[in-house]
Amino acid sequence: MTPDAAVAQAIEATSLDDFGPAGWREGLERTLDGFARAPLSEAAWQDVQGKIVLDLSTRLRIEQWYKDHPEVEDETMAGPVLVCGLPRTGTTATLGMMATDPRYRFLRSWEGMSPVPPPIAGEEEDDPRAVAARKMAVQMDQSRHIFDPDGPQEDLSLLAPFNMHAYNGAYPMPSDYLDWWMNSEMASTYSYSHRVYKLLQSRRGPNLWLLKAPVHLFQLDAFVAEWPDTKFIWTHRAPDKVIPSVSSLQYGMNSERSVAGALEKSSYGPAFLAFWREAMGRALAARERIGEERFIDVWNDDVVAKPIETFESIYDKLGFNFTPEMLAGLEDYNRRNARGAHGEHRYTAEEYGTSRGEIRAALSDYIERFGL
Repeated sequence: MTPDAAVAQAIEATSLDDFGPAGWREGLERTLDGFARAPLSEAAWQDVQGKIVLDLSTRLRIEQWYKDHPEVEDETMAGPVLVCGLPRTGTTATLGMMATDPRYRFLRSWEGMSPVPPPIAGEEEDDPRAVAARKMAVQMDQSRHIFDPDGPQEDLSLLAPFNMHAYNGAYPMPSDYLDWWMNSEMASTYSYSHRVYKLLQSRRGPNLWLLKAPVHLFQLDAFVAEWPDTKFIWTHRAPDKVIPSVSSLQYGMNSERSVAGALEKSSYGPAFLAFWREAMGRALAARERIGEERFIDVWNDDVVAKPIETFESIYDKLGFNFTPEMLAGLEDYNRRNARGAHGEHRYTAEEYGTSRGEIRAALSDYIERFGL
């Protein structure tokens, strides 16, 4: 598939031709080139081509929705509160527990993948997109990662594809694609995400958004440039536990989409250690520029061992009341997602080509600063 062919198919599928603001074309070219050189199975290659056309089609529908409903431009987005931190540090649990608070608006998978038409408050239970997502969730293996179809999901993985700047971590993308992505100018991606959030909240509030994606660590300056009032909740966990876990997760997802025997398992530890070391270096530097007062630090061990005390502290620092409803939501979340409730995820650093000592040496500054 060429970029022009993808564009033509999206136009044909929708009978629309206005893709809106610029910034997506280079990403389309880079993405198709990266996928073409990845060791994908035939089924995965067909899937990604279809997904690219679908994302372009969705972008066309978003722009048409704005033309038909110009009042959406006047929507204002509060916050947001961004849960950041390395993957496998409790970002999902922290996000999930905070999302039990009705004061927040968060992104569900089904509305992130298909935001047009925007959901309507009071009608979401029977929304066909939500119903389909719930059926899919029942069949998923959640031992590696919790998936709640009605709960919050990673925003960048869902919305960046509309601007053709997805990280595409589920696929074994070539290293030069990842280099491009890490160093890409993301202002247009965050701007377009903002456009989608306004659309989604137009018929279903509130407008205080709760977001999360570990890969935001590469782009905290760009994030704040788009949302100057952001407050950050930064999750922490010992990197020698993080890197083997994320290597296992990535290898599993990549293997499911690759030609048999194409991937070298022992390369994943060094590759993702380098990737997340770069992210952490950039994030710590950005944190200094943004200001320490904007960040709330949370340790995963505390989230697991004493969630109520931990979230009372988070809310105190956010300046929010810790309500009885929030307490009930936390207790319910922890009952449903107790350790082992979804199976056990097993891995070692060595099987992915690295070691505890190498990991701790590479991230020693981060480890020392946060007592990990």
